This record gives sequence, C-alpha cells and structure tokens, in this order.
Amino acid sequence: MFTLEGKLTFINIDQSYLKKLHDACSEVYYKPSGYENKPYIGILINKNDRKYVIPLSSAKEKHKTWKNVNKECYLVYEKAKKSSMAQGDIWVAAEEDDVKHILSVMDIKKMIPIVDGVYSRVNINPDDTDTDDVKKYKDLLNKEYSFCLKVIDEVIGRANKLYDKQMATGKVVKFCCDFKALEEVADK
Repeated sequence: MFTLEGKLTFINIDQSYLKKLHDACSEVYYKPSGYENKPYIGILINKNDRKYVIPLSSAKEKHKTWKNVNKECYLVYEKAKKSSMAQGDIWVAAEEDDVKHILSVMDIKKMIPIVDGVYSRVNINPDDTDTDDVKKYKDLLNKEYSFCLKVIDEVIGRANKLYDKQMATGKVVKFCCDFKALEEVADK
C-alpha cells in the first residue's frame, strides 16, 4: 500500500532518468527539448520500499472542462476573484466575481517509480535572495502544496487502486504508465 514518504514532499527528477523511463513507456512525461529549465515536479510516495512520484502538470486550457476529481486525476485549484486573474491564468467562472483558478493537475495515471540519486527535494520556502520570478514560482508551489495536503489521503487511495489493478490484471489502461515496465527500468 502506498504511503507518504515522511511528510508531503515535492521533488524534481533528473531528465536523463525520465528519458530512460520514457523510452520504456511513452506515457511518461518527458520533453526532449525546451524543457531543460522546467522541473518535473511530483509528490513522493512509497509502497513496500518502492518509491513512486505522482507528477504535477501545468494548468492548460483543456483542464477548464475537466471535473475536479476523477479516478486518475485531481485538478489543483484555488478560489479567487476574477479581477485578480492575470493574462495566461487558467480559470473557470464560479459565483459572481469568484473563479476556480486552476493551478495544475495531479496526474495519478502518470506516476512513475523513482530511485535514490535521480531526484532532489524542491525548496518551496521563500527566501530574501529569491528573484521575483522565483518568488512567484514558490508562491505557486506553496498554493499547490496546501491543496495537496487537503486531498493527499484520497490521492494515495486512488494511486493504490490504479497500481494494484494494473499489477493484478497486467492490463495497462489507456494513457496510463506501464508500472511493471517502468519498475524493470528503475531496477537496472
């Protein structure tokens, strides 16, 4: 059964490790170019001494039509005022001037095995030396972190169901990572 690896932790994963996993399963989030500076952020969980990470994916226009929760994904959002939305923000009208500001998506079906040495913990604590861009990014990460804290038990429950079903049946659901194939790569 998956559990949190200590407290809720965001991690960043080495691109060469992601490429190896992507070569074994094309459903692994990996972009070969233009993403050198874009971290692969995810939530670290543990199952029988095997670590997995559930990725957070950036908000996109298509997410506006998604439900807040399904068996494979969670929209990560905050309630905000429409007047506070900036150009490029992804949001859906709620009540009067309130909107659901979509921050990201926790994509359970894209979770991947992770091994020590290929990831680092992400520092989300603000620092006086942070640039304005870093401050803005850490603010986003802190909002995501707060949201994830509220739903992490449900997310882990869904991760367990998805993983256990795939391992028991050997059937990989459409758009889902092949956990067995990825574990073989992780174990090399």
